[in-house]
Parts: sequence; structure tokens; C-alpha cells
Amino acid sequence: MRLHLRNVSVIALAGLLCTAFLPKALSAQTVDVNAHGKRIEVGADGSKATVLYLKGTPYEMGYAHGKLCAAEIRYMTHRVSPIMLLGLGKSTAEVDAIWSGYTRHLRPEYLQEIRGLADGSGLPIEEIQRGLAVPDISEWHCTFFAAVGKATKGNDLIQIRALDYETRVGIQKYPAIIVYKPDHGVPFLNVSWLGQIGMVTGMNASGIAMSEIGDDWDMQTDSFDGRPLNFVIRDTVEFATNLNQAVDLVKNGTRTTSLLYCISSATENQVRALKTSHTKCDVYSSDNLPFSTKPGMVYMSMGMSSAWNKKVGNSLQSLYGQIDVAAAQDLMKTLHTGSLHAVVFRPATGDAYIANATDKTKAYDMPYNHINLKTALSDSFFAN
Repeated sequence: MRLHLRNVSVIALAGLLCTAFLPKALSAQTVDVNAHGKRIEVGADGSKATVLYLKGTPYEMGYAHGKLCAAEIRYMTHRVSPIMLLGLGKSTAEVDAIWSGYTRHLRPEYLQEIRGLADGSGLPIEEIQRGLAVPDISEWHCTFFAAVGKATKGNDLIQIRALDYETRVGIQKYPAIIVYKPDHGVPFLNVSWLGQIGMVTGMNASGIAMSEIGDDWDMQTDSFDGRPLNFVIRDTVEFATNLNQAVDLVKNGTRTTSLLYCISSATENQVRALKTSHTKCDVYSSDNLPFSTKPGMVYMSMGMSSAWNKKVGNSLQSLYGQIDVAAAQDLMKTLHTGSLHAVVFRPATGDAYIANATDKTKAYDMPYNHINLKTALSDSFFAN
């Protein structure tokens, strides 16, 4: 069973915050960092985020990520991850055992990228892996919706991802927008944090976007013997070029625990919501969504049985035909969902609007940074 990250004692926090940085020596295998990674900053003071451009083999991209962002990754690995795992009641031995189960199901490319990230940052790979295990171990109660056609203003395709999660331990300190152009797969954008190569929010150059919500609807079958949620999403966004492929990558691959997903595809101009667990996967369109909706609109909020579904559904139906980027942003702000990050995608155009929390302000109250995936991929860095 996954747990919410709740109160952690001040004494425990203080002890963990004093953890010394102990980088290990780099591997003999190094890469030309400037050929495989580029780092820039976007946003005004208070709403800045790091944009990473990565290209090449998995190892090369991981190494460049680690080398360009080593100090921030050490912070996340040594200060944030241990506190989060403590709050989840998980020892390092338990997390390492969980990760061992994951590795049987992860693509070898992801393991290579993790090795590159460790080598580039100078950190033990075990510490990197523990941070990557956090999303699937924890319970993230969030909101998503996707709307298309007559549901939106101008027959657009709009999808949100409102991530509601703990902000007291500092995960929000180093937000990242990572643009990947892998040697194999579809170029994509990962809304994440430095040091996190898994995905909880993303969109690709073929017009696939994906969001996620934690749940416990089928907890009796929960198992960590599968792909963790952040790599289910990355698999889908990195390798799907149409809606059927995206749904199949979720439905036919191994999964771990009870989760809800939202997928939109610009190719077919369609949207889907998925209710999944370790053993089950139900797929919904607006025709069979188990909540009140209208054509071209799916949504879920805080879990299948949450009263939030009625709250979000009522708001969306009142906006029917007028949903655009501004309306999506306002909905998250009005309902107070999206505490850690709040994201609006326009998959057909490649636009992403991303707000991140600070120590004092929830993401839904923050300014949004705009990035266009197609424009980013036209940067001279990706030319060769």
C-alpha cells in the first residue's frame, strides 16, 4: 500500500538536512557533455525553472543531465529523498528491494540512463534509484482532465495535470522542463525536477500527452513487481505515436499499484481516461466515463470514489465550449488543485504552460512558464 507523505518530526528533518554530500569518483566512461546536454533558465525571479535539452544515447543523456546539474541532484538525493522516504515509513533496504523488483520490468535504456546520471553527478547509483522510486511508493492525489472538439474554445485539444503533493520537504526547489531527443523513440518533454528521469507529466512531438493520479481502488492486488508509474508514463510518451499505441503501452505492460491515467492524442483528436491496477485496466472515453460529462471531455480527481469528481465535473460542464488555456489555469486556481505543479498542454501545437510551487506559494497561484516543444526541438543544439 502506498502512503501519503505526512508529518515528519523536526528532529528527523534536522538530522537529514545535515547529511553530508559524499560524491563518488566518476566512471571512466565519460561523454562530451556539451554535445549531449544544454542547460538554460526560464521564468522571472520566484518562478524560475531549469530547461534541459538532452540528445543521444540513454547513457549520454543521463551523463549530461548529471554533469550539468550535479549540485542540484545532490540536494535532491541527499536532502529531499531521504525525508520523503522517512515520511513514507520506508527504510533504504526496503526501497532497494522495491527497486530490484522494478528492474525486471524496466527497459534496459532506462537503466543505462540512470547509470549515466549517477556517473555524471558523481553519486552512488543506489541513491539515484531511491529518488526514482519515490513517485510509485507514495500516493499523489491529483486532478486531470482532457477536452477536445466542441468541449473547447476553437475546437482545440486541452489537457491539464494538477499535481497535489507535499511541498514542505523541498522537492519544488529545482523544477525542470526536460526536452529529450533520444536516438530511438519520439522526442518529448518531461515536466519534472532535476535528477528525475522518470515522468509524472509529459507530452511528445507526436501529440501524445499524459497525466496521472494516485488511488487505492484495487489495493488488494497492489504489487511492486512491475513498472513503476513514472516509467509507465515515460514508456508511453517516449514510444507512442498514436492513441492506440499509447493505451496499449499502459494496458499490455506490467503495472504496480492502483493508478489513474489521462491520455490525449492530437493525431486522432481524442482523449481517454484509464483506471488501472496491478491486474486490471479499464479505458474510458466521454461515452462511458463513470462520472457526469459531455462529449469530448474526460476527467478524474483525487481518486475514483472522491467527491472531487463531482466538483471538477460541475466546473468543467459549466465551461463546456469555452475551455482554453486560460480557463484551465483558472479552474486549477479556483479549485485549489495543483499544489506542486500545475500544467496545461495543447498537444496539437506542442505548447506547454507550467507553474511550479515555491516554499510559500502553491503552484496554482504561481505564474506559468510557456515552452513550445516544436520550437525547442528546432534549437541549433538538436540540429545534428
